[in-house]
Amino acid sequence: MPSRDEICSAIESYVTHLGNHDVDELVALFAEDAVQHEPLGVTSYRGLDEIRQFDTENAQVDFTVSLLSPITVTGKYAAMQLCVERAGMPAFAATDLFEFDDACKIVSLSAVIDPRALVDPVQGPA
Repeated sequence: MPSRDEICSAIESYVTHLGNHDVDELVALFAEDAVQHEPLGVTSYRGLDEIRQFDTENAQVDFTVSLLSPITVTGKYAAMQLCVERAGMPAFAATDLFEFDDACKIVSLSAVIDPRALVDPVQGPA
């Protein structure tokens, strides 16, 4: 099982690559058979090809992200909140829940996205 430090480093890389719209580096963080639920309960992407296709389309959207909360880790699971800023919309929070394999690759990512969970990018949740 990966250590807390390894998981935190992987999530920090995820936030960086998501914000830079770097699809190749983002997809490299996932295991071959990973599942990405985004948004959770609406759409699931299975395997690297589907995740790559989603991330490629998502990279065309003008947005930035920053870590809004501490990364919390329990065993192979971790969660964090992002501040999402998108042109023409108020900044909002998204919560991501991760599961990692023994190689510290993401095997499951569930994104809870709520554009009505408004945040101040500088001060945090409203």
